[in-house]
Amino acid sequence: MNGSARIALALFTAAALLYLLSWSYSCSSDQAPASEQNCANRFDDDGDGKIDCVDEDCRDTSTCQANPEFCSDGLDNDGDGAVDCVDSDCAGNPNCSEDCANGTDDNGDGRSDCDDPECRGIDPRCGGEICGDGVDNDNDGRTDCLDEDCADVIPPCGGGVTPDGTICAYGEDEPHVCECADGQDNDSDGRADADDIHCFGPFDDDESSYATRIPGDNMGAMGDKECPFDGNSGIGNDGVCCNPEDPSQNVTPNGCDDRGCCEIDVNGNGTGEFVYVREDCVFAPACGEEGRHGCSCSSDADCDSGQYCIADDDDGEKFCSTCAPCQPNDACLNPCECGEQCFGGFEHPPEECGGQVDGGTADGGGSSCPVGVDECTLDSDCDSTANERCTSGCCYQVCPEGVTPCETSGDCPTDLLHYCITGCCIEVPM
Repeated sequence: MNGSARIALALFTAAALLYLLSWSYSCSSDQAPASEQNCANRFDDDGDGKIDCVDEDCRDTSTCQANPEFCSDGLDNDGDGAVDCVDSDCAGNPNCSEDCANGTDDNGDGRSDCDDPECRGIDPRCGGEICGDGVDNDNDGRTDCLDEDCADVIPPCGGGVTPDGTICAYGEDEPHVCECADGQDNDSDGRADADDIHCFGPFDDDESSYATRIPGDNMGAMGDKECPFDGNSGIGNDGVCCNPEDPSQNVTPNGCDDRGCCEIDVNGNGTGEFVYVREDCVFAPACGEEGRHGCSCSSDADCDSGQYCIADDDDGEKFCSTCAPCQPNDACLNPCECGEQCFGGFEHPPEECGGQVDGGTADGGGSSCPVGVDECTLDSDCDSTANERCTSGCCYQVCPEGVTPCETSGDCPTDLLHYCITGCCIEVPM
């Protein structure tokens, strides 16, 4: 092939390639744009102005079928009309918590700073009662959830929602937070949840009586003596209340045995009496407010019908009570020790636990901590790995080693079924 022929062939080839390229381009430009390829990468893959689950291409994917709302991208990802923190799907999301001092409605609930329940009652900058610190901050005689200032503070009191959140749905009831786990004084007796002697645990759904509303509760000839601390209180399995082989998993609250014989401060003077917590047992009022209830006595005959003459601190002066005295079953008793949270809100008085009281000591002299118990000023002075806390100037164990201390069931392990019972995470058989 001569030179002219080679040049002509090259020109023809180039022209053909240009034609093919232009044809390919025109065909591709007539096609629909590519679809959204990744429905969770926060990028508009197909350039149609719609990102991830907002794009119709993604609506049928498994990622978007779960209707997630991404809480900080400014988009209505799940198409429900609510964006980011305004969407209920974002409740509890860290990006939606309220900053209590920036003048902004950070969580999108229509209230900002101290007007928001996330701040009021929780952030000290908002003043008033701090709900959950065990102190009557505003000195009105009511502490934490018993103070009306805390009525809608979530957490730990208002709206039927608390960090505990133990759910009850007995019988035909819709699922709801159990009465003995909702942070509220449901029966208006001045005591809420674990501080109310009618509450045997967070799964108890009746704060006003010793019934629990758990299926099988109070059934059978021995109904009033069945184990009230397990998850069903039915006949035939009451032995699970008592676990002497592993006391750390004894489901009886601190201060009780397996039949509801518990140490509580019946007359409110700081000492504990062993009584059956059942039937009409309630804390004794001042003498004369309710007949002979709370008045001194020498025998049951000195008290009103249905009352008992019991000894203060089990061996002191006697008084009339609606609670029957009892002798606990030592094999199944979970003793109430110094430093522990005990059934019905009972705490040992400092003079019984030794140690420093208001800067001095219980006896006015030197150290009075029991032998083998270290003195302390702060919790940090104690061995936290052994679950020790500083109480009355002494390091006392609040839960057995290996058992998680808690304030609510939400503090407990989630791998097994645990409930927070008198300050310790106990695995409760159901």
